[in-house]
This record gives sequence, C-alpha cells and structure tokens, in this order.
Amino acid sequence: MSLRGDIPLRLASVGLAAGLWFVIAGRQTAERGVTVPVEFRNVPRDLETTGDAVNNVDVRVRASPGLINSLDSGKLLATIDLAGASEGERIVQITPGMIQVPYGFRVIKITPSLLTLNLERTERKTVPIRPRVMGRPARGFEVAEVVADPAEVRVAGPRSRVQEIESAFTEPVSVEGADHTATVLVNVGLEDPLLRLEEGSRVEVTAHVREAQQTRTFEGLRVAAQGRPARLTPSRVAVTVAGPVSQVRVLEAAHLTAYVTLPREGAVPPRLPVAIDVASGHAGISVLETRPAEVSVRLLRSGGPP
Repeated sequence: MSLRGDIPLRLASVGLAAGLWFVIAGRQTAERGVTVPVEFRNVPRDLETTGDAVNNVDVRVRASPGLINSLDSGKLLATIDLAGASEGERIVQITPGMIQVPYGFRVIKITPSLLTLNLERTERKTVPIRPRVMGRPARGFEVAEVVADPAEVRVAGPRSRVQEIESAFTEPVSVEGADHTATVLVNVGLEDPLLRLEEGSRVEVTAHVREAQQTRTFEGLRVAAQGRPARLTPSRVAVTVAGPVSQVRVLEAAHLTAYVTLPREGAVPPRLPVAIDVASGHAGISVLETRPAEVSVRLLRSGGPP
C-alpha cells in the first residue's frame, strides 16, 4: 500500500483518538468551595431581620477542571425571597436553585443549608443625645456643662431593640488644656448595630468651660426687716455661696445683705423667707443655701423696743 493511500486512515485514527480524549476529559470533574454572600429580597417594608446575622454561606460547586479554574467567586450569590413574610420566626432552607452560578457549574453542597430568621416590626423612637468629652481643661478651669444641639435624635429598627435603647452618644470632644467654651461638629453613634438614625448623623456639641468654682459659708449674717419694723427669730443666718475661685476669695460678709420683706399694710405671715442680695461687682457669685431659710416674724409697735 502506498504512503499516499494511508493518509485517510491516519486522519481517521487521529480523529477517533481526539474524540475519545474529549469524552474521557468531559467525564473528569473538579470541585471547589467558595463563600457566597446572602441577599434577602422582597423584605416587607415594615419588617426587619434580627438575631444572629447570616451574611454568607459556604457553597461547594462542581465543574470540569478547565471551568473550575476560571471560576469568579464574585459572580455567585445566594438569594432568599421574603415576599409575604410576617412577623415572627421563620426557617428557610437554602436549595441549589437559590444559588446563582455561571453556566457549567453545579452546586453540590451548601453550609448552612437551614437559616432561622427572626422578623420584627420596625419601630421608631426619639432619644436624648449623650455628648462625650475627653481631656482636662487648663489649670484653674473646669467643664461646667456639655450640651448637644439638637439634644435628641430619632432612631429606627427592630421593635425589641428600639424599646431597649435609652440614648445615643457622640464622638468625644477634646477639652484638653481649654480655658474657654468650645463648640464642635461631631458624629452621632448608636451602641446597637441593628439600629439606625432617621435624621442627620451630625450635631453641634458645646463644652462650657469656666473658671474653677469654689464654695464658702458666711456665718452670723444679721437679717433685716424691710417694709415695717419687726422682731425676727432667729436674727442671724448662715449663707453659703459659690462662684469662680478668684471672686469667692475676695468676697466679704459686707458684700452680702440678708433681709425679709414685710407687707406695708395688713397682716404679716408668721414666717417669711430670707432673701440674700450680693453687692454689685460680684456677678459671678450665686447663693447656694441660707440656714435657716425662713425666720419667725413679730410686728413691733411704731417707736417700740426692738
């Protein structure tokens, strides 16, 4: 037989061998495990998922060796349809049909394949904002008050979580070395990750820094009767004041006036409250306490003994 006559036979043999190779290769498979994100679809507007969040499942897929090496795990997705769901506990089985995979791949295992979902009604609530500060003011100064504007924020989330929350908080505002009031724009946060803010997430926090305060008590201040002559019992009181250290230190008893005011006509109550006036030039001084706060009053005849 000539060499030229063998060509068709040889070509047939090569074709048969190639076909057999493709058949055998096509029967070979490979597997690969990937982490697939879970997506909830058609969640009713007034419901929210609670409990331990399941954001991903482990999926094992099978395909030919050539395909398995080209798998882009970012194209896989597990979808759970919650259309028509109601409040309460729901058990969902994740089936291979819920996993979106490219053509040529087959899902053979899902872990976990059963998910327990807790669905709760959405609730809203207004809570106070708790501003925070850090650091220490300059020597001789102190933080008198810290306020947020606005003072409240509206939160939303699952009913059970909203009922438990009592306040929101802010980023810390530094008062380190401060000797004056400072106002800073900061973010608002919530301790529960299942809750969210329904309004703006930024507020103004004002840290009122003032000179350090001091208290001081003056004993034996004489109480005067104003309006009509009267005998007061007791006739002297103790007065406790507070204010900036620099002002309290120079304050004297003569700067304080204790008195009761009597009606100029008619009956006089048997007891009257004691008022305290602080002399001008001491605007930062405030009266904390007067002991006693009231005194007994007995009218005197005009020109009579005191």
